[in-house]
Amino acid sequence: MIYLIRHGETLLNQEKKFYGSLDVSLTETGKKQSRQIAEKLKEIYFSNIYVSQLKRTLETAEIVRPEEQYYVLSELNEKSFGAWEGLSADQIEASYKKQWQAWLDAPLEKAPPEAESFKQFKHRVLHGFSKIEGTLAENPQTDILIVGHLGVLRVLDHYFNHYSTDFWSCDYQQGMYTMYRYENNSYQLEGRNN
Repeated sequence: MIYLIRHGETLLNQEKKFYGSLDVSLTETGKKQSRQIAEKLKEIYFSNIYVSQLKRTLETAEIVRPEEQYYVLSELNEKSFGAWEGLSADQIEASYKKQWQAWLDAPLEKAPPEAESFKQFKHRVLHGFSKIEGTLAENPQTDILIVGHLGVLRVLDHYFNHYSTDFWSCDYQQGMYTMYRYENNSYQLEGRNN
């Protein structure tokens, strides 16, 4: 079983700012969300735990599983938003009016200035996940945990569902988890808990 959780809240979440590759810590609310997840998952033994390089996933994992080791995969880092990082939507619109509108019209085709394209991001995440998939293929009954970012979890969710779902409808709230069963080289949604 694959358990997917999003990192806890950060200050930039609160401020509704774009911050993909900025390395920020959890707020007290984020730590509380992580403790709630820890309580919900306390009976599960995870053979492997995967996190990104960014503090917010590491801090979440340390609260959820304080005594266990993690595999850090840079491929699971959130998408970079380039020049827009640390800015709110209003600030971006004021400073990058044309690029902002172009991105709003086609967010999977257009990229912010100096940012990673969605195509590059998706390729990176799925390349990283292929390393995890190898472990699953060897032992499909194992339970693994991925502590991720919203964009990363949406890419994985989309992949698990053979790209049949709307990318933006994959909503991973902080403080919840989602389970996918891996069987016969396929993924089946087992449930969401919040």
